[in-house]
Amino acid sequence: MPEAITGQETARGRRPMRELIGRMRTKDPSVTEEVYLTELVRCQECEQTVPIGIEVVTVKRDKNFRKVLRHGYYCRAHGHDYETDVQNRPMRPPKKRTDKN
Repeated sequence: MPEAITGQETARGRRPMRELIGRMRTKDPSVTEEVYLTELVRCQECEQTVPIGIEVVTVKRDKNFRKVLRHGYYCRAHGHDYETDVQNRPMRPPKKRTDKN
């Protein structure tokens, strides 16, 4: 099964890196895909272990909890679509809050 290599220390003697690149919305407003840049990933497509790859986590959020629906791991070549989609999305301005006092 494709997976990130976790529980191991890297050659530098520390935990593997995992950096959030961005989030993508899906058709369901409570479900998002979080895209991470991750060290030591085994790609689902080509089944090669690469030093830096893309991790895609599909998450469902409610008010009080966060449930992981699916993990996907890709090398940079196969995860290129996720990486460019997240980086090229226009920033939405935050919703204006209307507090009624």
